[in-house]
Amino acid sequence: MFKVPLRPSSPGTVVSTPETDPEFSSATRPSFWWRFVVGGACVSVGLLAVGIGIASITYRLTHLSIDGGLINGRTVRIKAPADGMIQDFYARPGVQVKAGQVLTRLGSIPLLSSDGLPTPGQSTTTLTQLDSDRQVLDLLTQQLQELDDQYQALQTTTTTIAEETVDQSAAAIEAAIAEETAARAKYERFSTLLAAGAVSQQEVDELEAAWKVAKADVQQARSEQNIAQVTMDALEQETPIRSTTEDLQSRRRQLLQEIQTQTSRTNLSESELSDLQDQVRQTLPAVSNTTTSITAPFDGIVYSTQYDSGEQVDRSNVLLSLLDCHDLWVEALVSIEQANRIDADQPVRVQLAGQTETVVGTVEFINAVSVGELTTARAEALLPAIPARLVNQPLARVRVRVPPTTVQSQAYQFCGVGQSAKLTFGTQSWALAWLN
Repeated sequence: MFKVPLRPSSPGTVVSTPETDPEFSSATRPSFWWRFVVGGACVSVGLLAVGIGIASITYRLTHLSIDGGLINGRTVRIKAPADGMIQDFYARPGVQVKAGQVLTRLGSIPLLSSDGLPTPGQSTTTLTQLDSDRQVLDLLTQQLQELDDQYQALQTTTTTIAEETVDQSAAAIEAAIAEETAARAKYERFSTLLAAGAVSQQEVDELEAAWKVAKADVQQARSEQNIAQVTMDALEQETPIRSTTEDLQSRRRQLLQEIQTQTSRTNLSESELSDLQDQVRQTLPAVSNTTTSITAPFDGIVYSTQYDSGEQVDRSNVLLSLLDCHDLWVEALVSIEQANRIDADQPVRVQLAGQTETVVGTVEFINAVSVGELTTARAEALLPAIPARLVNQPLARVRVRVPPTTVQSQAYQFCGVGQSAKLTFGTQSWALAWLN
């Protein structure tokens, strides 16, 4: 702190000091209080920040947020009460229906007419048999084509080999003749030398023997050439000369016989089907035909359909699924560790995608599930999908019941089914959350 020097004063002059000068004292007091206020404000901000940090940490320890929740709902599958033909089909996905409203009309198809004449059911059986006969015929025809291709390939390969054998035998004859000519010339030369006494009789005898062997080789080569030529001529005339070819020819004759038999059977099935269809068209108006109306069991939305007008259905076939928009919930898959932290007695904050507001729901159940159990058919609109972060981990399924929301009135959006949501659960206790 700087000290301000005082001017010398004459005797009797009073010097001003902070204690004696009221103006000097009043000027310094605001600076002191300002420092006090600023210091207090800084301390308050620090305490506020610490409080917010503690509150944030406490909230995270006592709450668990799960992304990837989906709005789901109860669906009822409407089945055909009997075998029949759909005459009228009014249900379309996304259409809102009332309880008792007609969804489809099903005309019955009797198995036998009152006078024992054939019916559409018998025609269907005959048509099935005809399809089977045609498939067998196509299979036999394909086998015959493959056999012909194999036989042709064998003929081509064998003929090529035979031609090469003939060429090789001709070359072998030329080589044998050359060796025979050389052996004879050497023998004749040594015979002349024997008369002059230049060589021995033994050498001449050995050369004579070599010449005779060379002559025999020429004969053998010509014989092999004749055999190769005969083989090639036989192949060109398609004469079976090997067991493989004979087996192929035998199999081909068998296939041709089977194709002929199957063709006759197919033609007979086609004739029977044509006759039955003609008789059905003539007798169908005389056969009693009842119509069954299938109605909606409750107010809801048509979620999915499987058939349409003009199609034939069997008993217990699912015709459509109806969604109950008054029975919706939000569910999610979590790990077992997360499931153990959730306090099912505490309310759940549910925030739908695209909305800033939240609604309060209640935990309906928490069940441990396996991957196989997730794929089983249930009376639900959607089957939960496993998030990538939970693959190969023990899973639990959490269902949260929510109060009616605005999405339930959006029939064209299937009452919001499939929309994602964020779930915030309360944990069992602060200590348990800390331990986990």
